[in-house]
This record gives sequence, C-alpha cells and structure tokens, in this order.
Amino acid sequence: MDNLNARKKKVVERTVLLLALCAAAALFTLSVPLYQHYLSITYPKSNVYGTWVEQDVARYSAETFTLGPAGVSIDGGVVDTKYSFDGTYVEYQIGDKERRYLMLNESFTKMKLISQPHYQPVFHLSENVKNNIR
Repeated sequence: MDNLNARKKKVVERTVLLLALCAAAALFTLSVPLYQHYLSITYPKSNVYGTWVEQDVARYSAETFTLGPAGVSIDGGVVDTKYSFDGTYVEYQIGDKERRYLMLNESFTKMKLISQPHYQPVFHLSENVKNNIR
C-alpha cells in the first residue's frame, strides 16, 4: 500500500512540474511580442521619420538616408521595408549587412552608426525634411 501511495505521489509531483514548465514556456513565448508592442507604443517609429545626413564630411560626399512609413530609402529607392526602433537603437538591413545606429539625444535628432567598428559617423535629422513629413 505504501508503494502505491508513493507512486501516486510521484505522478502528481511530475504532473505539477510538467504543468509549471509548460506555463513558464508559454509566459516566455507571450512576453516577447508583448514587449515589442510596448516598445512600438512607447517609441513610435514616427519619432525618427525624416532624412538623416552624415555630419563632419564634405556636403557632396555625405551619406543620407530617409526613414519613413515605407521603410528605409537611399537616393529615392527603398532598401529595406522593415526597420526597428526601440528608443535607443535604429536597425535595418542593406542586403546582408546590418546597420545599427545609437541615438545620442532624447529628442531623436542625432544618432551614431555603431555597426561598423572602423568608421562611426554621426547623423543629424534634417530639420527641413522633418518638418515636411510630420
């Protein structure tokens, strides 16, 4: 009789453990999209819409790109339709290369390219284009 009770107790313990593991996995699976939704509400992509211009280089050689509802555009052509913005970083892909920028101020008008270790230029949001988009 004691052996039967011990087996039943082990089955109950294992069932409770399995349910706890399933609940933890479900919670983790749901937390990622919820966090992404929170970031999209807290830091909307419209905060960084506009044309970004490389600073401290000659005007004719300055890199520029535009962030907007359609994605990332360079010289009028869309290079990526998806980009992420979490209040600290802007990230997008050009081909197989990732471009990652660090925001340098709270007004989201200045950022630094950090995905290239050898060259990290600073970009400013062009005010005349920003005013036309918003």
